[in-house]
Amino acid sequence: MSSTTITGDSYTTDTTGKPESGVTYVLGLTFAIIILLLTLSYASYKCNRSIRSSSPSNGDNNHHMTVSRGGVDDDVLKTFPSFVYSEVMMTNKGEYEVESSGCSICLTDYKPADVIRLLPECGHLFHCKCIDTWLKFNRSCPVCRNSPLPVKLSIQRS
Repeated sequence: MSSTTITGDSYTTDTTGKPESGVTYVLGLTFAIIILLLTLSYASYKCNRSIRSSSPSNGDNNHHMTVSRGGVDDDVLKTFPSFVYSEVMMTNKGEYEVESSGCSICLTDYKPADVIRLLPECGHLFHCKCIDTWLKFNRSCPVCRNSPLPVKLSIQRS
C-alpha cells in the first residue's frame, strides 16, 4: 500500500516495491497470446495429420495422376518404336545412343528381356509400361521435358 503525504511544496510517495499494474497487464496479455498461438498450431497440426492419414488408398499410387490432364493418346503412343532391350544392345553400333542402363521413371536397370520404348524426338529410352503411363498424363519426356511429338514448323515467306 502506498501512502501519500503532502507537505508544503513537496509531494512524496511511499512505494512497497510491487510492480506497476501496467507491466503486469502486458506480461499477462503476452502470455495469453503465446498460449493461444501454441494451441492453434497444435490443433492445425492434428487436423492436417488426420486428413492425410484418412485419405483413401486402394493399394496403388495412381490416384495422384488423376489430377493431371492432357497427355498423349494411345494411338500416338503406339507409333513410338519399342524394342527388346537385348536387341537394342546387340545392334547398338551407333544406331541408338543409350545414355543409361536403367529406366528414369521406375529407377530400375534394364534386363535383357525388358521391352523398352524410344521417344523419337529426344532419343530417350524407357520401359514401355512406365513411359506409356507417364505420357497418358504428361506431354513431355520425363528426362529432358521436351515434347515427344514431332513438331511441324511452317515458315511463311512474305
